[in-house]
Amino acid sequence: MSADRARRAERVIELRQRAVDAAQTEHAAAARVVLEAEMVSRDAESLYLRESAAVESDRYASSADLATSSAWLKTLRQRADQAAVKLAEARAESARTHQALVGARSELRRMEIWRDGLVAAARAVLERKQRTAEDEVATRTVRRHA
Repeated sequence: MSADRARRAERVIELRQRAVDAAQTEHAAAARVVLEAEMVSRDAESLYLRESAAVESDRYASSADLATSSAWLKTLRQRADQAAVKLAEARAESARTHQALVGARSELRRMEIWRDGLVAAARAVLERKQRTAEDEVATRTVRRHA
């Protein structure tokens, strides 16, 4: 294998490794966003459940109190629903980045196999040349002594 071909193979592998590193970084960031979205969603849902349980046990002095309480619960439900939507989006993004990471890793592995094949082929050619040279030396030696 020529030195130029070896350098090209190493360069391609280096670029693929950088792509894997970038994909890992992106996936880690997406996983962090999922964790944060899970916390926000869990907190919003628990706040809604706590407040709705408190409202059911309260007695209202007027219809205005009931309307205010109802509006507050509606707002909390909307927040919980929005947090759930953001969580689903974050999970979808995390899945996308995971697939990109898997793709980048498989591409890196494919390039490593390609390089290893080049090295093995070059080694086989070199060994064949050495055997041929050794055979020629042995043949000359036998002819001289015969």
